[in-house]
Amino acid sequence: MDLFDREQQIYDTAVAILLGADEGSRVDISHYGKLTEEYGKLLKQFKQYRNTTGISERRVRHIDTDKHEHLNQLHYDVLTGIFNKRYLDEHMENILNNMGRTGDTVSILKADVDFFKQFNDLYGHAAGDTCLRRVADELKNCLFRSHDFVVRYGGEEFMAVMPYTREEGARRVADRMLEKIRALQLPHSGSDVSEHITISIGLVTGQDNPTNWVSEDFYRRVDEALFHAKNNGRNQYAYLGLSGH
Repeated sequence: MDLFDREQQIYDTAVAILLGADEGSRVDISHYGKLTEEYGKLLKQFKQYRNTTGISERRVRHIDTDKHEHLNQLHYDVLTGIFNKRYLDEHMENILNNMGRTGDTVSILKADVDFFKQFNDLYGHAAGDTCLRRVADELKNCLFRSHDFVVRYGGEEFMAVMPYTREEGARRVADRMLEKIRALQLPHSGSDVSEHITISIGLVTGQDNPTNWVSEDFYRRVDEALFHAKNNGRNQYAYLGLSGH
């Protein structure tokens, strides 16, 4: 019998005794005293149970918090604080599958910090880390919709995913990113295109394609677009439609 069943039994017995007294029956005070004593013991057991359960709940909350923090560490880049490539890989296929079913549009861009190796060589890795954090913050702030996100793809490369964004909207985002990074005015005397940090961007849109979208189609195409931007002089973006692959 658990604590709650025992409590109910004691309560029912006490009620029966009191009802008997109301009907003129003789009440056995010693019996009633034993019930009171049992109920007192039961209250102590309840207290112990509550304390034990409370500890368990705290432990569960602590475990849940640890799990949540661990997941955050898996999905966030330690240096910049934005999402990482793992997050991109886990979400991209779902996004594309959904876009494919609805026949809608998705745009992605890949940004690369121009001549970043030379920057590190000139200013040191600590300055390079600071540069990447500043760039990541600006790129993230260029996305205004809740379902858009930017990730650190690796090294000095970043990728942004913009569901339901057509070519014209994606071009505006790319222009805004270029302007924001230029506006940082981070000195870079080792750059061949500017006295300050700049980025090159590859931009791809998949539009109104109802089937067979996979991540690699976008990744290959956006790499081609980024190559064009760099080959044309950097500090700019190049656009390619996905259908051209």
